[in-house]
Amino acid sequence: MKKTTRLIVIIAVLGLVALTIFKLASNKKEVTERVYHANINAKALVQVDTVKESSFGASTTFLGTFSPSREVSIASETSGKVITVGIKEGSQVVAGTLIAHLNDAVLQAQFSSAKANLANAATTLKRYNAAPTGVTQLQMDNAHTQVLTNQAQIEQLQRQIDQYTIKAPFAGVITARNFDLGAIVSPGTTLATLIDIATLKLEISVPEKYVMQFKKDMSLNVKTDVYPNTIFKGAVDYISSNADASHNYTVKVLVTNTVQSPLRAGMYGNVIVGSSALQNAISIPRSALLGSSQKPQVYVAQNGVAKLRDIEIGASNETDVQVTNGLKVNDIVITGGLVNLTGGTKIDVK
Repeated sequence: MKKTTRLIVIIAVLGLVALTIFKLASNKKEVTERVYHANINAKALVQVDTVKESSFGASTTFLGTFSPSREVSIASETSGKVITVGIKEGSQVVAGTLIAHLNDAVLQAQFSSAKANLANAATTLKRYNAAPTGVTQLQMDNAHTQVLTNQAQIEQLQRQIDQYTIKAPFAGVITARNFDLGAIVSPGTTLATLIDIATLKLEISVPEKYVMQFKKDMSLNVKTDVYPNTIFKGAVDYISSNADASHNYTVKVLVTNTVQSPLRAGMYGNVIVGSSALQNAISIPRSALLGSSQKPQVYVAQNGVAKLRDIEIGASNETDVQVTNGLKVNDIVITGGLVNLTGGTKIDVK
């Protein structure tokens, strides 16, 4: 009887295990069927254009990126606990605006004591000077020394106290705040980042055959796609003395920001320089351009596949960009549908 019961239990357990395995396998198959699998043979729809030679207009345009004219990381010179927070991210500040105040209670007590000691020393010295009879020269010298010592101590304490109040060194915008009320900071701790965008710096890369058109402090017109009907005034601040490996020179243009059409760091800008028309310049539509002005790239359609290619650019206008290296006439560049592309993506032209 016991053997029969044991056999029944074993058979039941084995049956339960088999049922569980079957159920898990069924669930795995069902989940696998429901999971989305990208179709590796699917093609991305794109728009393309053919690289061509063209003539640019009577002015040459150089593409660049705006950056702050000044940028600084504001750090603490001493250690302490933050008891006052004076700014937040995005705050517009002027020179001297409070960034943070650290707990300086101990120093303030020492400062008050030092002022009291100075007052006593000054009183003693004044009394000695008023009635010198009976006062030795040593007492007079000691009293004078005590006054000077207390004055020096007060000046030193004031310098230390000043370090507990961190202020903005110039007017600008707070782009990062790295502390909160109650935080313990130490010397060198970066509390905030401050940028000056009242004047912006536009850095462009100029091929050697155009660089002689630029002179220090010369006035230039600057345009942006953000404000297509606005012309900003700029002035050449820097022209590099050495060319890079591609024989391009870095030119920095200072551009005055405006309240009516405020510019931001990171925006593209076009520096317009008067010149004769460029003949037979290889160009592509601006919509094909990827990356930055320092490292431009394009997708080239080749054998039904999108291939990412590094290029070098020169002048530009409202619609096209000159390519000085990396492309040749009749190459096919992708101008639309770029968001879905990576190098090697199969494509289908609309």
